[in-house]
Amino acid sequence: MNPEPFVNPPLFTLIMISNFLAIIFGIIFKDMLEYQVAIWDADRSVEFDVQYKTPKIIITYLGLTLFTTIFMGSSLCVFGLPLWFGFALGAIVVLPTCGLLWLQMGSMLRLMAIGGSAAIDIDIDYSDRPLPSKPDA
Repeated sequence: MNPEPFVNPPLFTLIMISNFLAIIFGIIFKDMLEYQVAIWDADRSVEFDVQYKTPKIIITYLGLTLFTTIFMGSSLCVFGLPLWFGFALGAIVVLPTCGLLWLQMGSMLRLMAIGGSAAIDIDIDYSDRPLPSKPDA
């Protein structure tokens, strides 16, 4: 019995590299966005909105989107799909999601600029507030 040496097909290498790069771009994007929020928070009287549409942040988000699309498409090809079909399905899943996340992030940052960080707090404790009473009809 002669075992075959481990061979890593190119598709698995593409999956690993694109996943790694998507994670790295995600971390960089998070850090850049936190930096912009910290700049805005330091002097709210000068800046009325968080500047998240800078070229560096947009390029980083596009890199994150690109490598996530490549990762999703190549991962779908593992199931025996043709390469073009796997990447088409990956693009159909990832690109609209990333676009909607970008729009949602903009509205959340605008809401934070208007009402502060308490405006986007989703862990509000309503236990100390009285329940509204029903009017008698």
